[in-house]
This record gives sequence, structure tokens and C-alpha cells, in this order.
Amino acid sequence: MRVVVLGAGLLGVTSAYYLQQLGHEVIVVDRHATPAAKARGVAAARPGAATATAPPKRRGKKLSTLRSRIRRGFARLIDRAVGTPPKRDPLDHLVRLAAYSRKSARALGDETGVPHGARTAGLMNLFTDPEAFRTRMANATHWSGLGCEERLLSVDEAIGLEPALAAMRSKLVGATYAQEDPARDPAQFAAGLVFLCRAAGVRFLTRHTVVALKEQDGRIDHVELLDGAGRSTTLRGQAYVLALGAASVPHAEELGIDMPLRFVREYIVTMPILDPAMAPRIALRDRQGKLRIVRIETPAGDQLRIHAIVMAGLDEEAEPDSDRFQAIVRRTEMLLPGVADASRASFDTAMHAVSTNRLPMIGKTRLPNLFLNTAPGTRTWIHACGAGKSIARIVSGLRPELDFAFRRP
Repeated sequence: MRVVVLGAGLLGVTSAYYLQQLGHEVIVVDRHATPAAKARGVAAARPGAATATAPPKRRGKKLSTLRSRIRRGFARLIDRAVGTPPKRDPLDHLVRLAAYSRKSARALGDETGVPHGARTAGLMNLFTDPEAFRTRMANATHWSGLGCEERLLSVDEAIGLEPALAAMRSKLVGATYAQEDPARDPAQFAAGLVFLCRAAGVRFLTRHTVVALKEQDGRIDHVELLDGAGRSTTLRGQAYVLALGAASVPHAEELGIDMPLRFVREYIVTMPILDPAMAPRIALRDRQGKLRIVRIETPAGDQLRIHAIVMAGLDEEAEPDSDRFQAIVRRTEMLLPGVADASRASFDTAMHAVSTNRLPMIGKTRLPNLFLNTAPGTRTWIHACGAGKSIARIVSGLRPELDFAFRRP
């Protein structure tokens, strides 16, 4: 079966790989010149800055008739009714998907030699609130049963593993640690997987922008594209996987497929490290301050980069809160006093569109030959292999190996 994958991000590339492994002819379409461009650091846009974007406007016809609006609205109501996953804790689904993805990535590495991400010092979650840490300990057995590989640490164990935390001993009540940081740089993995796809016959149609998915007789008939020179073209397949991230939304909604989103703003603070010996080697996540603290290497020397995600409602044009930057700096100085130079801090923000329940959208739609594998606004490395392997099985009519809130009609 010919399968057209729309989007060559990590989710699109992993989908293509596993679809090809199941015997399909696969074509991947993407607007960038290089597959997995963001993961490999060669995207034209700044990584992390993506928001929900509308597809390019077509010349001429507009779907503005009352009949078209009624049809799309009715289809959307049906999709909400049949595509909503069971009401279970989204975090359980994410833990289970992350565990399955790690297992799949390791198996892929063993079978093909593709490295599944550079080894890092790991990821440590810091707790400064006793009640929050007690709750985490109470959930330890449950999450371990779902495949979570984090281990609980006492204050002394956390400091022994990351000496930079010694200055915050009096504030720290406990921690968790995962040997493999799921948000590690995926560039090497992405490049290796693209090579494997091409060697197996997957075709990448780069510098092509998806304009519209055209429905006929209750199925997707073809996809309208614009090539790099602005020329219109069409592409047909027997099945289609929509893997365009937040840019999937306008295409889905045009077909009456509900993909509810909300906006979040990422605040990013970068500060030069004053004393490398005092700076953390392990990536840190401050659970109470809702910060992620990572040591990065730059031509100007090592720096601390701190990320914070804040709900932004429905207004993607709202101005960032300047006071929040200062709050991030103060919280970092409290946790890691004297480590970084706050007087030379630089500030940035990025808007992201994320699904309202924060779960990736994976599975079937009301159209029998259109499938979703998209995770707007998330760090898709943690989901890529598990999501790609699952959607390949769903497209092939096979039962997924994973217990997850897949969309299903």
C-alpha cells in the first residue's frame, strides 16, 4: 500500500521507517530542504518557536457556502464523539508511551546500529515541597509498573550524584533520577534514521508545502502541494498520515476533524556560568518552581539555560510578562547560588500550541484512510519511536502493542 506521510519531523520519519518495515511504499512530504530538519538543527526557523499556522491560502475558490460549513460542523461533532479517548489520567498514558518509546528505540539501535541519542548525565527532578515529594513517593510503585525508570533519591543521594546541589541542601527534600534524559539532543538518531529510510526505499519529497487534503466519497482522494518554486502539484496515496505538528490543525479542521489546542509560552533565560566546578552536570527539573535547568556549551563558554512553560490561554499575540523573567532568575539563584552571572542574563520567549490534554494525537479519524501522528508543542523525541511504531501498526490494520489513548472511530 502506498502511504503518504505529511511531515518529516521526528514523528513523520519514525512513522515512515516503521511503515516501510511493514511492507508499505512510503512517501514523506515536508517543506524543509532536509528531513527531520529541526531535530538535526538545520531548520530555517528557530527551534521551539513553532505555533499553529494556517496552510497557505489557495487562489480562487473558498469553502464558504452554508452547505460546506454545516457538513464540516456535523463531521466535527461526530469526531468529538468517536475520537475522544477514555477518561484516564493523561500522565499515565505519557509515562506508558515514554517507556514504550525507549524500548523501541533501544531495539532499533540493537537491530540497525542507529544510536538512540547521545548518552547524557541524565535528568534529575528536584523537590522542595515535602508534600509534593510524599505524593511522588506514593505513586512510585504505580509509575514503575507503567515502565517509568526514575529512581527515588534522598537528599544525600541527590547531592552525591550532583554535587552542585550542596548549596541548596536545606531547601531540598528529595529527588528522582533517570539515567537517560528523554529530552537529549536527537540529531544523531534522526540523521541515522533518515539514512535507513532512504536505503530502504522511502522517498522524501522535500521543499513541498501541504496546501490542502481533498476529500471525496468519504476518503482522502489526494493532497494539494506547492513545490519550492511555488508551482501547484498533487500527490495520491492509499493512506495518509498527518504528522505536521500544530500545522496539522487547520488541515484537520477543514475536514471536520476536531484537534483542540491551547497556547503556552516558553520563557528562556540564559546566563554565563561563573564557576564551572559549581555548575550542574545533570539536567535539572525544579518541580515546585516549574523550571528546567540545563548546562550548555557555547563558543563563549559554558552557560546555564533555564526554561519555564506558562499557560497563555487563547491569545497567542499577548506580550510576555517581564516580571516572570526576574522570578526565574531569582529562583535559579536560590537553587544554585553563585553559579551563574545574572547581570549578563539574556531573555527570550517562544509560543507553542499544545493539545488541550497534553497528549499526542495518535490514531484513526472519521476518514478511513487518514491517520494522525502529531504532538503539537511537545518534545517529540520522548514519543517518537513509540508513536511511529504504533501508527504504522494502526495503518496496517494491526493491533498496537501499547495501551494508550489512541484516537479511534
